[in-house]
Amino acid sequence: MNRKERAAVFKQYLTEKYPVVVCSLRYETDFQLLTATILSAQCTDARVNIVTKELFEKYPDAFALANADPENVAKIIKSTGMYNMKTKNIIAMAKALVENHGGEVPKGMQELLALSGVGRKTANVVRGNLWKMPGVVVDTHVKRISRRVGLTDSTEPEKVEKDLEKLIDGAEHCDFCHRIIYFGREICTARKPKCENCGVNHACRYYTSL
Repeated sequence: MNRKERAAVFKQYLTEKYPVVVCSLRYETDFQLLTATILSAQCTDARVNIVTKELFEKYPDAFALANADPENVAKIIKSTGMYNMKTKNIIAMAKALVENHGGEVPKGMQELLALSGVGRKTANVVRGNLWKMPGVVVDTHVKRISRRVGLTDSTEPEKVEKDLEKLIDGAEHCDFCHRIIYFGREICTARKPKCENCGVNHACRYYTSL
């Protein structure tokens, strides 16, 4: 089975198993999704959702966060880890939105990448969830599972992203990545994956090599 065939089988299985998928980060505005995604680095979405409840009550938009006291922000987001750096990043990001984009989140990849704390993963999360724009989100689950099942041979996020872009239609990138994340949490876990419970183990490079 070649890579394209494997991807088709895997995608069909995930679509049938998880027909409805949504972003697990809670947000009401474009700005809030961008902020939450920056905070999610090296942190669980569940923890971020706890933190952003208070954060967004006090700083609901870019204008409010741009003028925030860094110490107050740091206290709120401390439990997400790397809080000093994240505090600097989200306040700088908010200031850039106010100064350069009227307080709105830009749609362009390069404009997003110019913001503090924003890399390709964060940009793709925002573009995919808000505007259904193409872009593979390579988080820990996507990187691990794509390599395990045989959709890529790389561990480098940008190479994994390019490999998956060749296999999955752009309009499906966002939902496909959500489904991999669901799958990674439930079945294809980092340690002791539940291969016997997987409906596509016959197409998995890892399982068929055991």
